[in-house]
Amino acid sequence: MWSSVIVLSAIVGSSLVAATPSIAKLARIVGRNVLLRDAYDFVIIGAGPAGLTVANRLTEDSSVTVLVLEAGDLDHGEDEILVPRYALGAPANYFYNIPSIPQPGLNNRSEMLTVGKIVGGGTAVNGMFMPRGAKGDYDLWKSLGNPGWGWDDLLPYFIKASSFSFQLETFTPPSADLAAEFEITYDMRYHGTKGPVQSSYPPFLYPAVKLFLEAIRQIRSRVPYEYASGDALGGYWAPNTLDPVSRTRSYACTAYYDPVKSRPNFHILPNNTATQITFTNRSATGFTNARNTPLRSISARREVILAAGAAHTPQLLQLSGVGNAKLSASLGIPSISSLPGVGANFHDHPYLFTAGTVAHDLNPSPTNTSNTTWMAEQLILYQTKREGVYTTSLGNSAAFLPLQDITSSWTTILQRYYNQKPQSFFPATVHSTVLAGWEAIGNLLYRHLAQGKVAAGEFIGGTGAGMGLVLLKPFSRGSITIKSKDPFDDPIVDFGTLQNPIDLDILTEMIKTWRRLLLTPALQTMGPTATSPANNITSTTALQAFVCTNLAASLWHPAGTAAMMPRELGGVVGSDLLVYGTSRLSVIDASILPICPSTHITSTIYAVAEKAADIIKLRARAQGDKNLWLDWNP
Repeated sequence: MWSSVIVLSAIVGSSLVAATPSIAKLARIVGRNVLLRDAYDFVIIGAGPAGLTVANRLTEDSSVTVLVLEAGDLDHGEDEILVPRYALGAPANYFYNIPSIPQPGLNNRSEMLTVGKIVGGGTAVNGMFMPRGAKGDYDLWKSLGNPGWGWDDLLPYFIKASSFSFQLETFTPPSADLAAEFEITYDMRYHGTKGPVQSSYPPFLYPAVKLFLEAIRQIRSRVPYEYASGDALGGYWAPNTLDPVSRTRSYACTAYYDPVKSRPNFHILPNNTATQITFTNRSATGFTNARNTPLRSISARREVILAAGAAHTPQLLQLSGVGNAKLSASLGIPSISSLPGVGANFHDHPYLFTAGTVAHDLNPSPTNTSNTTWMAEQLILYQTKREGVYTTSLGNSAAFLPLQDITSSWTTILQRYYNQKPQSFFPATVHSTVLAGWEAIGNLLYRHLAQGKVAAGEFIGGTGAGMGLVLLKPFSRGSITIKSKDPFDDPIVDFGTLQNPIDLDILTEMIKTWRRLLLTPALQTMGPTATSPANNITSTTALQAFVCTNLAASLWHPAGTAAMMPRELGGVVGSDLLVYGTSRLSVIDASILPICPSTHITSTIYAVAEKAADIIKLRARAQGDKNLWLDWNP
């Protein structure tokens, strides 16, 4: 059966990018040059970084067939996708924008959950920043009952290991002049050089960032030599997902799909929505899908793999009868596996922007971008030499600070958590296993924060007086819940932002830290003045009111809604990524992260997916398929 024909445009308007790998794709696109089969060995729902990574690795064996289903479209090589300067400016059709229910912690404001709806997922539309978390971020997962998922276990998936035939990234160091001028340090032992994802530094950086990193030192924090080693606490430089030659975005589509698009065993079906997972006696057998057409079913001979993201993976599980049995019953959905944790443990990185002015701006600075003459010159520079401000996305530096570097009151804040009763911050109807899971998570967060093993807050910016303040280890949790049996209905999104007052305490202290940074000798050379919040806003009550009024609920890092934890702790998948109470059904995306790492999560999702591919391969071979992936050495 043919799906709808896909029409790919060649060049959009007067593109800055003369030719890109995303234009005129010749891949095995169902409906364009191949027919949709009735059955595949593996079907993957979601063509984001997790889905495309696993599909690439599974189809390394030409006898293994894989279909990837994606609700969004392929991009058409738009400048807004490829040119770093336009990061976060992709056309609206490449996003889901799901409004939340009113958030009491945010003065009853509704916030938007924005996620990618495009082949490549969030990697095609995000800010291109590619750091990693600290060692403690990943050791938290292992401590929650997930053997094989600590830092030491994941590090080989970030970089090359002797027993692996792949590398995740191709890291191109900054030029010697750029590294010397901006004091960019790195250790090649922790980076790949032959992987599909390109990471590099742009040739253009704002000089004020040097002052920002010096200010971090001056508040007695630190600048680690190499963040990628797991020493990711403090302020540091990190690369972008930037191709060092074309100076365009490197994302899951260009990294894991385009290079293998001629494989006849790798099919992709865009612009189609999975409506339900099909089961026979709790064994996943495939899925139904639709695109303004009658429903049809596709079978999976080996496994159904969910990679739809933290918003839509729990939605699809709930629609299929995998989730809270009471929810299933209320909507007339037959229960396949009662898992109250599906859609629970939802969290993101809430953030707010501060603002200020400087009396002595450095040149160049972001204010230059309002100069039309300068920008016209920069545009020509990008078009002719791939240099200048158009090579830069949203920056290459940030400070990821432990709680001890944020406030001297850290023991008081953590003592408040210790004295809490967790059930006070959840609905009375919350399932006991979900509550037990939160207690386990909260206690681990308490210990890791007290020991300074993970960052509590991020400070983004440094090119002027204003900065972005990001809460990295929120104690609050929300949920994703379907409201009907209609797969095209948005789920009910509850961020739960500031549900736990500890989060408000930390954000309030982060504002004070921002002010301390502005008072350092390094930043004082620019003559900064805080304007929002202004310096005359000093009381705790007033600062907290500012937070509640201005805080955004999501930095586009949703996680945790199908958590990898023991089932008795509200977990949805085990360390083998299989969904409890079912067979032949696994989850591989950000929804499995029980605690979101204190970083931007692109590289983490790639690494998780690379590990997931190995787990799935091992499972297939353990089931008797020893002739698969013969040149693969796990």
